[in-house]
Amino acid sequence: MAVGILGVLTLTGGTLVYYSSTNLRSAEFSTENASAYDLAEAGINEMMAVLSKPQNNSLNKYLLGYEDGGTVEKTVHDYSSGTVTWWGILDEPTATWTLNSVGTIKNPTGAAAEITRTLTAKVPVTPVVSQPLNNPAWNYVYSTQVSGGECDMTLDNTVHIRTRIYVAGNLCLDNSSAIDGGSNVTMVVQGKVTQKKSANRIGEPSGTGYGPLQEAHVKDGCKWGTNTLHNPCQQGAGSSGFDGLWATTISNSPQTLVRPVADWDGWYLNGSPGPYYPCITQSGTPPAFDNDQGPASSPDVSKRNTSLVGSFNIVGPTSYSCSTGSGFLTWDATNRLLTVSGTIFIDGHIRFEPSSGTTPVQYNGQASIYASGSILVKNAKICGGISGSDCDFATWNPNTEMLTLVSNGSGGQTDVDTGVSVEVKSASMQGALYATNKIRLDTSSRVDGPMVGSEVVLGQSIQTDDFETITSVPVGMPGNPAVYAQPNPPQLYSG
Repeated sequence: MAVGILGVLTLTGGTLVYYSSTNLRSAEFSTENASAYDLAEAGINEMMAVLSKPQNNSLNKYLLGYEDGGTVEKTVHDYSSGTVTWWGILDEPTATWTLNSVGTIKNPTGAAAEITRTLTAKVPVTPVVSQPLNNPAWNYVYSTQVSGGECDMTLDNTVHIRTRIYVAGNLCLDNSSAIDGGSNVTMVVQGKVTQKKSANRIGEPSGTGYGPLQEAHVKDGCKWGTNTLHNPCQQGAGSSGFDGLWATTISNSPQTLVRPVADWDGWYLNGSPGPYYPCITQSGTPPAFDNDQGPASSPDVSKRNTSLVGSFNIVGPTSYSCSTGSGFLTWDATNRLLTVSGTIFIDGHIRFEPSSGTTPVQYNGQASIYASGSILVKNAKICGGISGSDCDFATWNPNTEMLTLVSNGSGGQTDVDTGVSVEVKSASMQGALYATNKIRLDTSSRVDGPMVGSEVVLGQSIQTDDFETITSVPVGMPGNPAVYAQPNPPQLYSG
């Protein structure tokens, strides 16, 4: 009996020891399994940090290990508790990342097999179409030139300005040019204003014509004809010894507006469509964006060299379309409809010259089109809104429909002279114009929208129109922070 009882107790004790040891190993395994999951989750978070970095374009398929040829280089990070291996694959047509992360920890039970947990997640990417206006210069016709000469910007012939104007140097009016008044018209001049002819005027008396300007701020004073220079400018008729100027507010303390600066290198690398983000889907013959940019896996800003030969007609005789994950450019030649979105970069010259300039071209959307070369708008009506047979100059809303043309060129194509970046000739244009060099409007052209250039040259029979105050601009607008496509929070976790 004693031996039997001893045997039972021994068996019971052995069983207790076995179960205790098994439960301990199970608890240790469970703890390390959870730690492996945490490591895998840390890998997901690391990838999200890469995609969310403001300097990164989250639609760059090379960000998370992808290489040319379809191979993937996995990233491995060692931690005190184990290792994390992660990589991501971008599905460009749907603009969705698949994130993969593996957490690995040594097996505490002594088994050879390590403990691993694998997590996958989907991350949709949303393209940024517009952003709040950051630089107020985009509410003006802005001439940046300061030469030290008598005139840095000249209004000539029968030019009529009906919008806000900012001149960094000296402003001259000649022949019968005028700045018409109105409650939304402001003149800001950092130098002096000279009106050379008796027909020149700035604003009009209350109750007459367009009425007075809302504001006139001229740092170095005004001179009309042979009258004495006055500082501050004096309101009243030039023939009465004053400055041919009428404004509700007059001062010699103009505000300083910072000149917008185009991020040429940044948008050359990230324009979409552009040199390194070609069409994912296309029809017809869209523009070539570059011809010597090299592989997208190793983008090179030195290839921004205006290498494309000739110029591409954005509104030519045949239809085309090109779309990427964050932008598109589509031209319907039959219905004369241009649809745009995002920031588009073309390493060459472009023009807008439809086969029939008398029929307006409607554009829909918000976009910036960058050209390394010059831009020509000729015999065209490029409209954000149409009224009858012309652009709708009365009700166009630049905060919802805005095409920004950005040029770094100096001539280089027919009808654009050396020193000119943007030429508008015998055309109507609603949108924004930016030029590293001169913007020149000529031959009965009419522009509704802001302009920024080294000099804004307004030739014969030119009219600029009043436009609604701009608060929202297309992504890529010079002078605003570069914003690329933005990743959404991870979803559809598995593992």
